[in-house]
Amino acid sequence: MTRPENSKPILVNVSTFAVVCGLCAAVFFWRDLPDLGKEPPVDPLVNEQLSQARGLQKLGKWTDAAEIIERYAHQGYPRALFHHAKILSRGWGVKLDAEKARRALLRAVQFDFSLRGEAAYELGRLYQKSAGPDCNRIATEWFQKALGWGYRKAHVQLAMHFMRGVGVPRDQKKALYHYEGAARAGFEAVSLQYARVLLKGQHGVEKDPARALELAGRAIVALEVKARAGSGSAGKTLGRLHRDGEFVKPSRTRAFYWFRNASHLGNSGAMHDLAKLLLAKNAGKEGAEEGVGWLTRAADAGHGGAMTMLGRLHLAEKHGLKKDAAVAWFRKGVKAAHAGAMEELARICAEGKLAPKDMAGALKLARRGTSLGHTGSKTLLQALLKQASEDNIHS
Repeated sequence: MTRPENSKPILVNVSTFAVVCGLCAAVFFWRDLPDLGKEPPVDPLVNEQLSQARGLQKLGKWTDAAEIIERYAHQGYPRALFHHAKILSRGWGVKLDAEKARRALLRAVQFDFSLRGEAAYELGRLYQKSAGPDCNRIATEWFQKALGWGYRKAHVQLAMHFMRGVGVPRDQKKALYHYEGAARAGFEAVSLQYARVLLKGQHGVEKDPARALELAGRAIVALEVKARAGSGSAGKTLGRLHRDGEFVKPSRTRAFYWFRNASHLGNSGAMHDLAKLLLAKNAGKEGAEEGVGWLTRAADAGHGGAMTMLGRLHLAEKHGLKKDAAVAWFRKGVKAAHAGAMEELARICAEGKLAPKDMAGALKLARRGTSLGHTGSKTLLQALLKQASEDNIHS
């Protein structure tokens, strides 16, 4: 399904979601949601209308589809609420509104219907991408609900949360349990992550190269099938494997092939990775121009890493780019919740050269980047706190 040109990733209203997440400590009503939800209203005509709306989306008629979906969402049909939340959280034919999406999903998960688990997963993703202090913990609880309601993709997010200790205490046993679950469910990217753990014997797991190569081999075959069928995400992953020589022989030619293929399919991550290859030191002027072009397309599609990289290129005045445009790109990267942009903008605020000096703002940005597990932000935060302490002593 082709995404509309103005489709963006979820850029959650920080102030709204910070309030929402703070209140959730007292209003965790979803913990009391029964495994068996309410009986959903059934109307074959409504189901047919929603199927037609999904067909309109595939044709790129986003506004027409949104009107149909919204009509039945207001009437309380859970499938309509679910699809309404998706278009609100992605800006498909409507103004992006993560808070309205959250409310629609909270209504939907009260019903026992086929998309209940996926609705819980979408709630987890909304909270995961928001900025409140408790949101990662709340996200984890929704992913657990999603898994309990049969949506096995939740294994993917739970493996990450437990492996990195994001929103929950780090727990390698639970992380590996979810890696195994995701691998069994056919999620190739997670199969590859688990294969890496087995190959190196990490996190207390016994080294098992044979099993690792078996898992990786099956995943790569599946990825190639998906990529040739039009999956940009699968193509991006294949490009990275060939670029890095991971589980396959390293090949820049194959990496370029898969990244270009995925980029033309609209995958912003592939655009970003293709740009990085093109902007290599030996790429030449033509390659650099093409690289900046793909990087800009990725940033325009909402890729936070591309925004940050463009900011850094402007900051270094590379490829004819002007330094004074760096701040705007870093601000966009911060809005896209990219921790690297938070570090860069924090440093600029602290120095007061490209932007007015703002130590309070710098500390806030560095703390936010640190909360996302970003090493550069953590190092900068320590330096800023030390500087602030010394300034207080001498004042």
